[in-house]
Amino acid sequence: MAVPPELLRLAELQDGLVVRHQALAAGMSSAAVEHALTSGRWQRVSRGVYATFTGPLQPRHRLRTALLRAGPDAVVSGADACRAYGLRYVPEGADPLVLVPAESRRARTPFARLRRVTDLPEARLVGGIPTASPERAVLDTCHGVSSLRDVRALLCEVVQRGLTTPNRLARTLRAARWPGARLVRQALADVDAGCRSAPECELRDVIGCSTFLPEPQWNTIVPDVTPPLRPDACWPDARVVVEIDSAEWHRLGEQVEQTERRRARYAALGWTVLPVSPRRLRTEPRVVLDEIEAAVRSGLARHAA
Repeated sequence: MAVPPELLRLAELQDGLVVRHQALAAGMSSAAVEHALTSGRWQRVSRGVYATFTGPLQPRHRLRTALLRAGPDAVVSGADACRAYGLRYVPEGADPLVLVPAESRRARTPFARLRRVTDLPEARLVGGIPTASPERAVLDTCHGVSSLRDVRALLCEVVQRGLTTPNRLARTLRAARWPGARLVRQALADVDAGCRSAPECELRDVIGCSTFLPEPQWNTIVPDVTPPLRPDACWPDARVVVEIDSAEWHRLGEQVEQTERRRARYAALGWTVLPVSPRRLRTEPRVVLDEIEAAVRSGLARHAA
């Protein structure tokens, strides 16, 4: 028996996968389904879920299988949703996560963790996959993560790329008490202050140990300068800038020359630039803090004269 056209159209929407009840509803008999499998035209992916093609399955097929088994209201969240939004700083080893309504009777689903929730997020189609919002995806990814650096990196990235805001993250987090929520709140305070990378958050930790330095301005445009300059951290009264001097951005390719030109502009405007590597922030924070305090003291004295 030929596969009904309506089932072929449905399979195309589902990455080449169909569920047994869909095949039967389209007019195929149980014998026809079995023949498609035994003849090698189809392959069984999971109980009641079939691929209408031959060849190896890709991660997307496994995720689609999990959704088909989880039910029509299922939504992908966590690490896979973050990657669908193009986020890079997703912690390693995070399992695929599918959210379903609290009343769902599905005990489990293949290829993904199943989580019943009372606040099921509205699905967004991202690449044809029903996906949770960026803020929900990020927070679900942080569930149980024990590395503050990983949490900071992911929260900073999702805000830096304009996919969500600190306020939306805070509203979604609310009074959560799950493992890792404390780290998320700490990272969210850094993001809300204006930090836009994990090293900037670590710089804020270092500055917070000072009894002299006030909170700097984070990622704020220097006024009356064209083209604009946006330092990582600065103390305008002292005309002191701190830049995170990461290899990823400042030391590769054309970025080297761009960094030189930018720092020359700061010098011409009378600003002192202190480049600090992420490694130094972690290995000698006291030395870095002493350098920043000395530069700010000197700058305040110079510009008060």
